[in-house]
Amino acid sequence: MKTTICRYCGEDYPMKRFDLGYLTCLDCGDIKAQEEKAFKAKCTAPAYNKSAYFYVSSKEQVVGVFKCGSNK
Repeated sequence: MKTTICRYCGEDYPMKRFDLGYLTCLDCGDIKAQEEKAFKAKCTAPAYNKSAYFYVSSKEQVVGVFKCGSNK
């Protein structure tokens, strides 16, 4: 059975995981996913008054969201 090397811890992980596009073992992948989840939780904002929160991924989105409310 072929294995590949995790890019973070250097441990072997199954080739099937690599074939699915993952470059990390399950443990490191879970740690990185939790870090990204925590980061993205800080990058949310309501689009308009009383709207649902959405993920803000760039400065242009922030400017676009808050520009809508200042036109009134």
